[in-house]
Amino acid sequence: MHAGPLPGSGARHAVTPGALTARAAMPWPLPADSVVVDTRRRAVCERQSVTGAVCLNPRMLLTARGELASWRNVRWLLGALNMTGAETALVVGDHARREDFVAGMLYLAGQRRVDVIADPVSAWLRHHPQASGAGTTRGVFREALYTAWPRTRLVVLRHELAARIRHGVGGYGIVDGRSRLRYQQSGHIPGAQSLPMAGLGRGRASLSPGRLPKPAAVVAYGAGPYESVAYFARLRMRAVPAHVFVGGWQDWIRARGARILRPHPSSGLPAPDKALAAVSAAAAIMTLVWRMTRRR
Repeated sequence: MHAGPLPGSGARHAVTPGALTARAAMPWPLPADSVVVDTRRRAVCERQSVTGAVCLNPRMLLTARGELASWRNVRWLLGALNMTGAETALVVGDHARREDFVAGMLYLAGQRRVDVIADPVSAWLRHHPQASGAGTTRGVFREALYTAWPRTRLVVLRHELAARIRHGVGGYGIVDGRSRLRYQQSGHIPGAQSLPMAGLGRGRASLSPGRLPKPAAVVAYGAGPYESVAYFARLRMRAVPAHVFVGGWQDWIRARGARILRPHPSSGLPAPDKALAAVSAAAAIMTLVWRMTRRR
């Protein structure tokens, strides 16, 4: 996220074991302290969802450029959905990655408990017509005050990750959730181990020995913010003590683009500074010719 440091101190947002979990099916009737969070498109959710569900599509948590919204905007949005953070959020939908992303965002925002429902909600509603009703979306004004404290210590910023890599401190490894092909062909963060998200199911099943760096605490990242947060949530659901580099590979190469994209001397391509000089010289010549032509 790009709105500066999160509020609060590290002592106020300790991680509660089991605060982000996966459940096979929707509990019905709903527990008294729960709220259903529908991650499908807003128009679909508003037309038919679980009675009392709030519509929270991933697009509502992202900017037009695909970056994460600021924490201030996220907290305002959740308050506008009449959430305080004290509820148990039951995250539903028809696409696992959307659900994982929304669940990860709620967890990072400080939601007391987040349960991701594996059963697709559209199929569930067909078998439970008595539970069907219109979903609700945010109001013009904030309906409640979202009071949960963000879990800031789980978010790793780019400069923090770079410093840990450079100085070898921190005591945890790095895992890359992209496909193995993208990991090999597009590059990866130094020292990162490939552990594709596509091969990870939900739930608390332990990972096979050797698949995680030692120590087991890891920094997780994907291609960009959306995939990184979803991957982080999937690892947390499997009881992996993961942190998240929310910018992902896109943020890492953007910050180091000049070094990464500089042509190799043997490639035959001009270096960026030489190419820029050539373009400038050509523009100057064209301007001079145009002026001489005008004088005639």
